[in-house]
Amino acid sequence: MFKVLACFLCIVVFGYMALFQESTRETHNIFFTNGNNLYETIKEDGSFGNGAVFFLLEKIPALNRRIYTGEYVINRHETVYSFISRMFQGDTVIRKITIPEGYTVQMIVEKLNNEDSLKGVIENISEEGSLFPSTYFYKKNDSKNSIIQKMKGEMEKVIRELFSKKTKEYIRDTIIMASIIEKETKTAKERPFVASVFKNRIKKNMRLQSDPTVIYALSNGYGKIDHPLTRNELLFNSPYNTYRNKGLPPSPICCPSKESIISALNPANTDYLYFVAENDDSHIFSSDYKIHVKNIQGIKKRKNR
Repeated sequence: MFKVLACFLCIVVFGYMALFQESTRETHNIFFTNGNNLYETIKEDGSFGNGAVFFLLEKIPALNRRIYTGEYVINRHETVYSFISRMFQGDTVIRKITIPEGYTVQMIVEKLNNEDSLKGVIENISEEGSLFPSTYFYKKNDSKNSIIQKMKGEMEKVIRELFSKKTKEYIRDTIIMASIIEKETKTAKERPFVASVFKNRIKKNMRLQSDPTVIYALSNGYGKIDHPLTRNELLFNSPYNTYRNKGLPPSPICCPSKESIISALNPANTDYLYFVAENDDSHIFSSDYKIHVKNIQGIKKRKNR
């Protein structure tokens, strides 16, 4: 009997909507959440006149319970019938946020904190390199911590995929290496060659001499400074300064991409020990220091033409 009555009420309500299809004039978003009065929300918004149909929905629990709360787009010239049908289907707005490859944890936290549609406070700052840079989807008023957890989960998923029965120390060192590769080049085809340089230097007990590690130290882990590195800054006393210290820094210097992790695991087979950035941000690689110096001089000449 109850189902029959509910069906009858549905027919009455939707019949009303078919006869009186008021429509909105501009596309915009509206947010409806648990505890709000749907009729008052729609009436205040003014998209569908006096919102009489929504008053009926508020008074009919069998229908009201079918409405999904959340953020909706009300399209230009959309009818009441169309909009309520979408509310019954839960066709809410899905937002997205893109975390670029090579962002540090501090940069990620800053980006999330600037996202007005996310709520809450990030409770625990994650370890550097533990968050996976990618595009993440969410709904309005989701928590910032929920995005952090998704990023952690994705990084753990990548690690499970790429590492098989490896020690925690090996995984940590690989992620550190990947983070340096990530900051040294944005070109995918160069990553295995950059990895080979650092692998060869470690084998020869040479310092890595990576500028991004110094920048990480100077910026207190933020990962950016507002000027080119100076000679004095290359002497900055920090365990992250690979001009002063041999081996890897104590932790990653950013959150690396999957491609950089793969390059750290599979460096190119070369005897390269040096590389220098060209004026177009590509790099010239060499295995001899004298050739490396000539490459630097050639770049300077081309830059001054």
